[in-house]
Amino acid sequence: MYINVALAQINPLVGDPENNTQLIMERWQKVDDKAHLVVFPELSISGYPPEDLLLRWEFVKGCEKALNKLVEFSKSMKSVCVVGTPYWNGDLYNALVILQGGKVLGIYRKKHLPNYSVFDEKRYFRGGEEPLLMEIDGVVLGFSVCEDIWHPDGWERYYATAGADILININASPYHMGKYAFKEAFLKARAEDNLCYVVYVNSVGGQDELVFDGRSLVIDPEGNVIARCKAFEEDLKVVSLDVLKGRRRRLVDVRLRERPFVREKPLTHTDGRTLPYVEGTVEHSLEGEEELYRAVVLSIKEYVEKNGFRKVVVGLSGGIDSSLVACMAVDALGEERVVGVFMPSVFTSEESRQAVYQLVKNLRIQLLEFPIEGIMNSYKSMMGWDDITVAEENLQSRIRANILFYLSNRYGYLVLSTSNKSELATGYGTIYGDMAGGFAPLKDLYKTYVYRLAYYRNRVKEDIPSFVLTRPPTAELRPHQKDEDTLPPYPVLDKILFHYIEEGLSVEEIVRRGFERELVCKVVKMIKSAEYKRKQSPLGPKLTSRAFGKDWRVPITNGWRDSCG
Repeated sequence: MYINVALAQINPLVGDPENNTQLIMERWQKVDDKAHLVVFPELSISGYPPEDLLLRWEFVKGCEKALNKLVEFSKSMKSVCVVGTPYWNGDLYNALVILQGGKVLGIYRKKHLPNYSVFDEKRYFRGGEEPLLMEIDGVVLGFSVCEDIWHPDGWERYYATAGADILININASPYHMGKYAFKEAFLKARAEDNLCYVVYVNSVGGQDELVFDGRSLVIDPEGNVIARCKAFEEDLKVVSLDVLKGRRRRLVDVRLRERPFVREKPLTHTDGRTLPYVEGTVEHSLEGEEELYRAVVLSIKEYVEKNGFRKVVVGLSGGIDSSLVACMAVDALGEERVVGVFMPSVFTSEESRQAVYQLVKNLRIQLLEFPIEGIMNSYKSMMGWDDITVAEENLQSRIRANILFYLSNRYGYLVLSTSNKSELATGYGTIYGDMAGGFAPLKDLYKTYVYRLAYYRNRVKEDIPSFVLTRPPTAELRPHQKDEDTLPPYPVLDKILFHYIEEGLSVEEIVRRGFERELVCKVVKMIKSAEYKRKQSPLGPKLTSRAFGKDWRVPITNGWRDSCG
């Protein structure tokens, strides 16, 4: 006894319910003769997260119109469709809607609304209060939306004690490092504890600073992954679920008998089709540098294409950050859509020049060269100074930013910033200079991770000159400058930053980890003083558990001093 379920892992566009619905119909039609049930991600019709578009009545009605179109389309389909959408019924809900034969068979309203990290769902939705069970030809299914399954008091145990064979959970779950492994582990626990299949369908794509990694999966009642969709790509998979596997386990595993039996009458639907049995396929799940690199590349591609930019422009310095961004841009968009700009000053070394030329040759991208010495001399003549202070260093960076944004204005290019998280955290970057850009691919990558990804990229294809990987980091804004003149060595700095930002440790706790108190206080003070800069930096993909952006809401003006005085 089995049922065929299709995992429709799609990439919707936020704010475009009409085209999203068209995408849903196309995918549904492809598997209608192979599946009894086709499952799409959370808020597929609106895209996720629609944010304050949900405060516009016209947008809510647009989503309703798109849902009605999908209901009409369902008249021509034999299978049942599960889709996510904003749903108005006296208030607005994050809803899962079940469609078939020109009818809405059932509606589930998300119970647990996340309001932490990058999530603000309580700003937009009312939480649901009712479970939803459905029976298709004797197979019982229980439904939930994203956050619901993360909660230990979600509906899963309720569904299991009501006789559910399969738990369906639709998602728009953003990526960050380490999250997938944790997610797969707890979903396995949900399946084993409830003696049910878990069908987890996730969105894929990029949306502003969020990346969705896909990797939709099916876990059997024994905790085995029997199907997994691709990482960072759209995918459409059908898998047959033998419900007797769970029922047989319930005969010998009596844990559910110790819970009160739930007498919930499910919705019923008769399909009656005997479809061919389909073994699930388990796609490779990425990890480490490969996973992280793919996440950044997807974020670039999605931001550029969904916002209609023809090309991107990258300021190339011969350093590790700009070299890596150029490689990522080429991998995301192709060499013909990436323009490199070299803007040497009197402080630019010959090694940096050669590194830029070699990188451009390896990547086969266009290079524009604009020396800035003449512009600097004009400033010196106008302002009447002849020495080099921090102001003159920053001026060079702002001159370069002006050139990049001139090209952006003239040709419609998107400027990719090359600033990394270590620099943004400590303020070691020039506001309206190297921090400026339309999108910052490295914004949530510490400098040590920049090196790790650069080494990874060179193992795939050796495009970054070896000199770039081994030279001491330098901004080359004054003679013989090195980053360590201002900052602790990056391996030390990044550990302190991680403890303070990601783990939320206090100064005293970080000191107990083996760091000098004076050094920790210096770093923490740099983090605090750079807050106003970060608030004006371009967005970039969230890659860690706590990114600068929606995930970091520290007031610029505040009197908290930790324990550093």
